[in-house]
Amino acid sequence: MKKIIILIITFVFVGELYSQNIMLQNAEQELSALMNEMFTSKEDNERFNANEKFINVLDNVLEYQNSFDYPFSKLDKINILTSDDKRFKIFTWAIFSNEGTYDNFGIIQSRNENTEEYEIYRLYDRSDDVFSPSEAKLTDSSWFGAVYYELITTKNENITYYTLLGWDGKDIYSKRKIIEPVTFKRNSGRPNFGASVFYKEKQLKRIIFEYAPTASFNLKWENQYYTEGGVKKAKQKGLKKNKPFETEEQKIEKDWMIIYEELEPMYDGLGVTNHLNVPSGKVVGLKFERGKWRKVDNLTPRNAKKKNEIDINHYNFNKEKRLY
Repeated sequence: MKKIIILIITFVFVGELYSQNIMLQNAEQELSALMNEMFTSKEDNERFNANEKFINVLDNVLEYQNSFDYPFSKLDKINILTSDDKRFKIFTWAIFSNEGTYDNFGIIQSRNENTEEYEIYRLYDRSDDVFSPSEAKLTDSSWFGAVYYELITTKNENITYYTLLGWDGKDIYSKRKIIEPVTFKRNSGRPNFGASVFYKEKQLKRIIFEYAPTASFNLKWENQYYTEGGVKKAKQKGLKKNKPFETEEQKIEKDWMIIYEELEPMYDGLGVTNHLNVPSGKVVGLKFERGKWRKVDNLTPRNAKKKNEIDINHYNFNKEKRLY
């Protein structure tokens, strides 16, 4: 009798999984059609109407029991990132308007550590309204919008840290890239954006790079060489005044870092700045150590470009690529 009950329960469970999978596939077809309309329609109202429908459908679909593990592979114009520990999945994209601006949209599906259930939060871009955005702690309802292309998961003393790298098309005058830490409220899946995780920068909650729209600015997560040591040791008591400081031996190390070029003002032919930033040529990194991102200046550029490496500028959506 027990075997029969177990068999019945198994059949019911498998049947439910199959039914939900069919529902997810059908919903993905609908989402794919709306996505194409969002990115290919010529008129603003058509794109934004399709976008609103897309958000409502996706919001409902993510309530399905098995939606977190569903790949949504047909949504190839939407950036979908999942944390290594499956704590959350985030969907982000941008809609171009004929005025030359980009509006960012997103939905996050995150696990409530108390109930072990996934919760759904729509992200509302309020970047134009945020005072001192580099120092502001934000939420899903006051999000500094971006299209995220990298989700970095790091750990320190059993605490997991999440850091997003994102692109914001902004407008015809400038573009932005962002380093965005993410945390979650206790006993909830509600996201918080921005955190004090930058070494010696307590007030800093996120790093925003704003640059000229014609500039090529890379911000990426990369396994990079750097030089450690080579600094003078502290002077010991009793040493003669004319005795030189000892210098630590330099070592070449390699570790994963957030890599970017420092920005500097762009000048015209008369040496006058036009208030737009461009890459300076100096490459620096941020290395995660003891719960903080520490700046590393002494990088050693030894990395050869990998074959088929993703070009970060692929995320710099433009009218030609999106066929608006």
